[in-house]
Amino acid sequence: MLHAIENQLFRKVAPFTIRHIQRPDLATDDPLVRKVMEQASREFQVAPPVTLHQPDPLLLAGVWGLMREAFVVHAEGRVVREAVAAAVSQLNECPYCVDVHASMHLSAGGESDILANELGTGTSASALAYQWASATLMPDADIIRHPQIPVDDVPQVFGTAICFHFINRMVNIFLDKAPMPMPAAGSHFMRAFSRASLRFFGKRMVQLDGEPGAFIIDPGRMALPPEFSWSASDLNVAGSLTRFAYAAEHAGREALHEDVRAVVTDHLQTWKGEPPGLGRGWLDALVKPIDARLQPSARLALLAARASWQIDEQIVAGFRSVVDDDRSLIQAAGWASFAAVRRIAGWL
Repeated sequence: MLHAIENQLFRKVAPFTIRHIQRPDLATDDPLVRKVMEQASREFQVAPPVTLHQPDPLLLAGVWGLMREAFVVHAEGRVVREAVAAAVSQLNECPYCVDVHASMHLSAGGESDILANELGTGTSASALAYQWASATLMPDADIIRHPQIPVDDVPQVFGTAICFHFINRMVNIFLDKAPMPMPAAGSHFMRAFSRASLRFFGKRMVQLDGEPGAFIIDPGRMALPPEFSWSASDLNVAGSLTRFAYAAEHAGREALHEDVRAVVTDHLQTWKGEPPGLGRGWLDALVKPIDARLQPSARLALLAARASWQIDEQIVAGFRSVVDDDRSLIQAAGWASFAAVRRIAGWL
């Protein structure tokens, strides 16, 4: 009964929070999408942060595969990984994901309320992981150079951080700020109600598990990118990162001109996690030298990488004035988000 109610909420109600693109067709006949949906429904949930990638089935499978191997499987460590997910979501100003994963942390047996900042000085495994994850945009921090995380847990914990640095960017762009469409969803009362509901349903979800290494896509000839070398001791997490990178790079090549990709990657080479300056002067300076026809795509991609919460109807409309389809929009945002997390992964 509880699972049936969850399915109604996640499949019928939650998709109304999706914006800028058509809500995904969960009854599609696409074989790759169906494999993802079947696996996600069995081991996690068919939730909008995953399903919004459906316009590009390969990217959908890559994102789900990383979430599955880094975050979902091995349920006994889920409480720690929920703390990491919540901490990273706070860094990226993603209220949707903060509410979900702060609540799920308590559902998984978390001893402290993340939203009350009670993990900031604790010494439990969750607290230490939370403190580490909260510094993942500070590459020179001592806690990043010397993480207090058991060596055997590093691939999944680091992989969870990378997963949510990506997911947060896509959620900020394509989902509303609240996990469920409700009146006054951003109010203190409704957010508290939403978190209480998530804690209730989360108790079942955090106990779900799966067999590691059940990959859906082939990574072709792509090797594990060197930025993700910390995952090499866990072949399943490393395999999911290789497939995720393959799908994201494929999306970038399809949706974005090489000059746009070069602007983003060149800019990220000197980025060390700091937030962008006030306004969009930094953005204007970066896009000005490139062809005017490419500037709308470059604006979207740079904001997706650096300040996803700033992407609005105007930025999306600019992109669609050149390429007006959901697949390209998801691919462009997905590749740029991946470019940022690849940079972050490198300093971990």
